[in-house]
Amino acid sequence: MSLMNDVQEQVKVAMKAGDARRRDALRLVHNALKTEFINKRQDLTPDEEIAILTREAKKRREAIEGYKAVGSEERAEQEAYELDIIQGFLPAGLSEDEVRALIAKLVAELGIASKKDQGKLMKALMPQVKGRFPGNDVKRLVDELNLQ
Repeated sequence: MSLMNDVQEQVKVAMKAGDARRRDALRLVHNALKTEFINKRQDLTPDEEIAILTREAKKRREAIEGYKAVGSEERAEQEAYELDIIQGFLPAGLSEDEVRALIAKLVAELGIASKKDQGKLMKALMPQVKGRFPGNDVKRLVDELNLQ
């Protein structure tokens, strides 16, 4: 079953349970997937679905920070709830230590020795962590290697 169908089924379950808040959050997820499906005019691959959900999760994180900055705790709480719903559909996340270990493994495998090889490292690393660890944090961890 595709992720879009799974989300639609959960919308129905939430509607039957009378859980309007969950229903609305699930509808936002479904609409993001459906919009991309319509734009592409073909079924989405699992990687594309994860990319869409990752993008939606990033939007929610940024909105939470923005709402907290202006003191709108109620809106920040709603965005956090939506983020939790989205993360329920994403693959299990990686810890920073797991990503560091993966970076160390790839550095050894690829023979990364200088800063000019960082692109090669990122190219090999990103497909393995996509949707499971924020890209900005991956870049930060790679930069911490202090390659010359």
